[in-house]
Amino acid sequence: MDFRFTPEEEAFRQEICKFVKNEPPEDFPWQGEDEGYGFGGWSYEYLRRLGEKGWISRCWPIEYGGQGRPLMDLFILFNELAYQWAPIQAFFFLQAVCSAIMHFGSEELKKEILPRAATGEITFWEGFSEPEAGSDMLALTTAAVKGDDSYIISGQKTWGSNAHRASHGLIAVRTDSEAPRHRGISMFLIDMKSPGVTTRPIVAMHGSAPFAEVFFDGVRVPRGRLVGEENKGFQQILECLEWDRFWGRFNFASSCQRMLEEIIKYAKETKRNGVVLAKDPLVRHKLAQLAIEIDVSHVIAYQAIYLLNRGETLNYEASVIKTFADELLQRVDYTGMEILGIYSQLEETSKWVPLKGRLKRWYLCSPLFTIAGGSSEIQRNTIATRGLGLPRS
Repeated sequence: MDFRFTPEEEAFRQEICKFVKNEPPEDFPWQGEDEGYGFGGWSYEYLRRLGEKGWISRCWPIEYGGQGRPLMDLFILFNELAYQWAPIQAFFFLQAVCSAIMHFGSEELKKEILPRAATGEITFWEGFSEPEAGSDMLALTTAAVKGDDSYIISGQKTWGSNAHRASHGLIAVRTDSEAPRHRGISMFLIDMKSPGVTTRPIVAMHGSAPFAEVFFDGVRVPRGRLVGEENKGFQQILECLEWDRFWGRFNFASSCQRMLEEIIKYAKETKRNGVVLAKDPLVRHKLAQLAIEIDVSHVIAYQAIYLLNRGETLNYEASVIKTFADELLQRVDYTGMEILGIYSQLEETSKWVPLKGRLKRWYLCSPLFTIAGGSSEIQRNTIATRGLGLPRS
């Protein structure tokens, strides 16, 4: 495999680097903190700036207002912005939901939503999990009743990332209670300002609220907001999750690379018991191990984007990427906290806290990594059955 970018791809990468240098991410307002997922924080303003540059829709089909560029451009864009810890959470969820709309939505829905999304005017969250439906997504009970020109939706979603910040949500609901569990599910695009929608933020260990519970009390949704075919949403959701597991994880390596560099700098500048940390063999070995694993994560991601650029689809490969990246990010956080020592536990407002308290925040968020989007146990089942051909039981 040739890991070098083409001249055109390298020119785009340099354009991104120039943009970040001239318009630093920290100069934009952030409405949500960096929880360590590799996407920085949530910023409406940064999203709209990406829209102004034409980068949101750069890889979308030309017929939907895009530039028809290869997916490698999106890969490069996410990687470079992740390394800079830019606030692109809203950008990721927009790409995820718009991908579903482009694949499954009606032409009317595409023409209504995609031009607005391309400018950053609207934002999105994904609503699949419920209080009694996590890994067993087929247990969802939020239901839609069909009317003459609309559906009436009632129920509850939980652990909705940025649901209290987004303008629209892509949610899964049960539209046929009599059908087998996997055949009675549909997907809808919900305007969060619709009457009957209530959000309740969920405060995490690090003190901010990255998630929310969402309640639907007789919410009327036009039929045109059905995404895909009625009662065939389960397969669509699986495809959406495969998108999430690759595109939502491959750039962890770039974000971790930046964090590793910050920890290395700290180790070179800091003494403990009169000895520079960087001279401690245990510290050196731990940092070297992280460097190895970050490179491995990069290689796995390049293999996957190579397949996607050839028009192939990902199967178990997405689970490999997700599992390795999630657990890598946890190891970076845990190792960094060990090296920084007791100072890492200080509040972010303390003048003594290293790395501006970012590593502590990542560490407190890290238990979520191997749960969100499908637990590592579920991913390993997928790898075992689809990738290794092992029996299901």
